[in-house]
Amino acid sequence: MEYFEFLNKGDFISIIAPSMSSGKEGPRKNRCDNAIKNFNKKKINVKVEKNCFNDNINARSADAVSRAREFENAFLDSSTKGIIAIAGGEFELEILSFIDFNKIKKAKNKFFQGMSDNTCISFLLATICDKASLYACNFGSFGSNRWHSSIKDNFNFLCGENKPQVSFKKIEGENRRRELGHELDGYNLTIKSNPKILSGEDNIKVSGRIVGGCLDILSHLCGTKFDNVKNFVKKYKDEGIIWFFESCDLNVLEQSRCIWKLKNAGWFDNAKAFLIGRPLNKETLYDCDYERCNYEHLKDFNVPVVIDLDIGHTDPTWYIVNGAVANFEMKNKTAKISFALK
Repeated sequence: MEYFEFLNKGDFISIIAPSMSSGKEGPRKNRCDNAIKNFNKKKINVKVEKNCFNDNINARSADAVSRAREFENAFLDSSTKGIIAIAGGEFELEILSFIDFNKIKKAKNKFFQGMSDNTCISFLLATICDKASLYACNFGSFGSNRWHSSIKDNFNFLCGENKPQVSFKKIEGENRRRELGHELDGYNLTIKSNPKILSGEDNIKVSGRIVGGCLDILSHLCGTKFDNVKNFVKKYKDEGIIWFFESCDLNVLEQSRCIWKLKNAGWFDNAKAFLIGRPLNKETLYDCDYERCNYEHLKDFNVPVVIDLDIGHTDPTWYIVNGAVANFEMKNKTAKISFALK
């Protein structure tokens, strides 16, 4: 696994829009403008690529070829240390056909960070190119006037501070940052966090090569020409694989179907644990509840399965180093994760 260089004062990063943009105006644009200011205050320069502040047309910042070139050019730009996606979205899959992954594989690695639809890039960097990436917040999350500790930890990791992350006590209820006038607010932490072990253990301590992302995207990658997972899990079989995923649009039944699909495609061979983040949709359907739907196709592996972790679309969240060796522990409903970059 090839890792990336950390940031130093005076370095440049690129922000790109491989899926949606922030738009030209409104709360999301204001938040991204403030994120640039926050990075500059910390002596990190931000290079804004051309699609970032476009108007979105059909939920896209630009056509697929343009978005693919923007990613490639940013990745190959020797003047920058890393890339952060400005937003998630819906159609990042389209750009994959126009990315030269052989060229990316041969290039020097730099960090790519993004979540949700950005699974398309972060997951394939790890599984196709053997380059570590970051499943972590998109650039707009750095736009709050007052950073939560999760955002501070993320930024500090980009600058080389690699320390364990501990599960948060409270999570966000209503997110008001989409409203004009509140876009620079911090997190509205009103709900008690409740990570839970589904596999029956009282305590968990496990290590392995970690990989994953948004289940909505992983299920679409499965079986395509971009699916190199069986080779990846075979290469790292001695360490074993810790899978992480979360979901955005999927209801609980589709979460179960997607897990079944990945299982039967051989993705979970050599699995050592499953770390499942908070989904946006937990509604019980046809007497199938969230816990059952996320466990029924994983129980046969006889490895730890944990749900409602600080991964996903409900803040605050951990950063996950896709491709690193993860050390995960859970005791007394408190989870902890750290990464060894080896």
